[in-house]
Amino acid sequence: MNETNSKGIRLDPRTELLLLIIANVVAFTYSAQWIEFAVIGILALLLICCGCIKSALKWIVFFICLVGIQYYVIPILPKILVIMFSVLTVYIRKLFPCLMIGALILKTTPVRFLIISLRKWHIPQKMIIPLSITLRYFPAIKEEQRHIRDAMKLRKIRGFSRKLECMVVPMLMSATGTADELSAAAITRGIENPIEKTCIVDLRFHIQDYICLIVGCIFIIAANITY
Repeated sequence: MNETNSKGIRLDPRTELLLLIIANVVAFTYSAQWIEFAVIGILALLLICCGCIKSALKWIVFFICLVGIQYYVIPILPKILVIMFSVLTVYIRKLFPCLMIGALILKTTPVRFLIISLRKWHIPQKMIIPLSITLRYFPAIKEEQRHIRDAMKLRKIRGFSRKLECMVVPMLMSATGTADELSAAAITRGIENPIEKTCIVDLRFHIQDYICLIVGCIFIIAANITY
């Protein structure tokens, strides 16, 4: 996870988790198309305000492509492909709000802030420990993948099958080791210690958090009215 961008606004991790729940409710409740476009537009604006401009542009372009496929490509496809692509585009667009907020959490919320916020909600340690290890696992695997690619470039490995072998085998070998290392690091830091933890970071709700939650509640009401 990346550190919060100082150029954008900072949301409390609890706000982002609540927005993720709200996005799930809205995504599978609304029936009016204007709500879908409004939700995507608001979330893209939120990403921009949080400093994730490139990510916002990528999601907007991807969404426009899906809408274009639905209205301009699917009508000219054979009937066999129409059903398959229609279901694909509709369900991907349903997941868009959740995916956008998930990207926001990954790009702006350090793991330690997320753990602190979960502790403020009195979430059991049995849930926090595996979650914290999981969230640190994927960035570690991604970094390992980048190192393997750099090594393949230095050795000038060519050919798809050869590259696939040189990528998959080391990844499988390091996957278990990475999980063990992260677990050991978490235990060393005392994450499973039952004593109440203290932290210098003071997480609290601010005006931007209340605005986001109010807007989310408005979309829930609008989605249920038009359902």
